[in-house]
Amino acid sequence: PGRDDHPVVLVTFDDAREYCRWLSMQTGRPFRLPTEAEWEKAARGGLQRKRYPWGDALDPSLANFTSLPQNRAGGGTVPVRARPPNPSGLYGMAGNAWQWVADWYRSDYYAVSDPRNPAGPATGALRLVRGGAWTNDDERYLRCACRHPVPPDTYAYSIGFRVAC
Repeated sequence: PGRDDHPVVLVTFDDAREYCRWLSMQTGRPFRLPTEAEWEKAARGGLQRKRYPWGDALDPSLANFTSLPQNRAGGGTVPVRARPPNPSGLYGMAGNAWQWVADWYRSDYYAVSDPRNPAGPATGALRLVRGGAWTNDDERYLRCACRHPVPPDTYAYSIGFRVAC
């Protein structure tokens, strides 16, 4: 109760993908998880080569994260619109909840892929979440370029998803 405007969390990769399939059937529109490249472009909001969705300097007022590890016990997600949107009008692109993306993880993928809209490796053992979460006390996880590999069956109070259409 009272969390209708918080991000959905505690979902595995398959849960997120299944929701996109269900939403597509309900609406007749093609919903899916964004690719890693799409997610990063959306997170940057038009600010190329910037560390965070708002610029290069960390600003705790712009992302929900744990600045001190000892504060994690009292933390949690906040309403999606609790922080300002990025320049593209997207909320929560840094902090609050990690977001599943469609790609498999490969550490050297961007070094060997087509630089124009790479679709990600065809297979792998780990999937990716992007954006950082309220549980992170390391600001590097909030960077637009941060890639965090996790097993696809992972679910946590800090992992959610975003849909693309």
